[in-house]
Amino acid sequence: IWVSMPNGEQLHMRHLQPLLDTDSPSKRVFMLHGEVECGRIFYHESGKGAAYYFAEQGYEVFVADLGGRGRSLGCDGEPSSLTVHDIVTDAIPRLLRAATQHCSLSTDDNAYSLSTAIAPTIWVAHGFGGVLLSAAWARMSESERTATQMIFFGARRKLQAQHRIANAFVKAFCHPLTAKLVNWHNAFPATRMRLGSADENTHWFRVYADWISSDSWCDSEDGFDYQAALQAHPIPPTLHFATAADKIYSGVADVRAFINELGPHDARMIVADTIGDSKRKYDHLSLLLDPAAIGDIFSDAIDWLLEQDDNSKATGTESAVEKDLAIKSLAEEQQVSDTSSEGVSKEFNLDLPFGYSALDDDVFVDEDEKPAELSLVG
Repeated sequence: IWVSMPNGEQLHMRHLQPLLDTDSPSKRVFMLHGEVECGRIFYHESGKGAAYYFAEQGYEVFVADLGGRGRSLGCDGEPSSLTVHDIVTDAIPRLLRAATQHCSLSTDDNAYSLSTAIAPTIWVAHGFGGVLLSAAWARMSESERTATQMIFFGARRKLQAQHRIANAFVKAFCHPLTAKLVNWHNAFPATRMRLGSADENTHWFRVYADWISSDSWCDSEDGFDYQAALQAHPIPPTLHFATAADKIYSGVADVRAFINELGPHDARMIVADTIGDSKRKYDHLSLLLDPAAIGDIFSDAIDWLLEQDDNSKATGTESAVEKDLAIKSLAEEQQVSDTSSEGVSKEFNLDLPFGYSALDDDVFVDEDEKPAELSLVG
């Protein structure tokens, strides 16, 4: 699926159909990557990754690529011109509307009913993507807030800088020399620094540097106060993954502080450290990329979702007919220019380990596109 933006860019979204037949319609999952990375943090062409695992459990999955990365179009090798404000107020809502339009139920009149919400109700994000998704939620109308659960892998906003490594990172990232480097390249050169698969524009750099070092969380363009908005409109029940080993991108103190910023919501935090038989010490990347994450991390996420479903049925808090009608009406308002859903037909083999490397990316190269690389920052 490709989603048109006003600046001419086309944002790509991978669509995975459910691989498990169930009696009830599948729930839809929207996944958003973090900084200097693309949607492939969630999937690999070999059939591995969180997105394929969710599809194998019976979920319909939409994985987004923001501008200037992955398979998104219109940047000609340059960083996207979309600002953080554009992403929060326009790009994310457009991607969610496109997912609603192209879900399997919206093309099957027999499958759709008034008691079935067709919009993605499970929002998943990694790293800074959790900050962007939460900011978008804070600015959305009630009809756009379709999520009933969220899952954040290593999402944090401000670095608490209590650890010497985190403190050094904040000082280096926010140093005037770093700003000069970014201005000289007219981008944050993540690919040249071997930090990720996508460069970020100068506006992103300024906002990111401000948000990781400031107590306040405000929009740089219109001054919108995200903290205040989230206190008034907290996010739905959310599962937060933190790591004990990673002190910069997914530390326990930073994730806990981010939970408090998201308003009074039903939050559960899982700290990944020397889990089960694998004995892995996870960081923000291996939460999604380590082969053992299938049993150590992804299975916990699915169990939590099933627990949330049981709680909803017990308390009678399932989606109302009026909300479903509003969601369907909202989807009809936005027309997406060029779309193509990609079904998944390959068998999901959990016995084979997966990992992202340059060799993996060389295997999957379309004739008219450059190979993607892996992200090293979350």
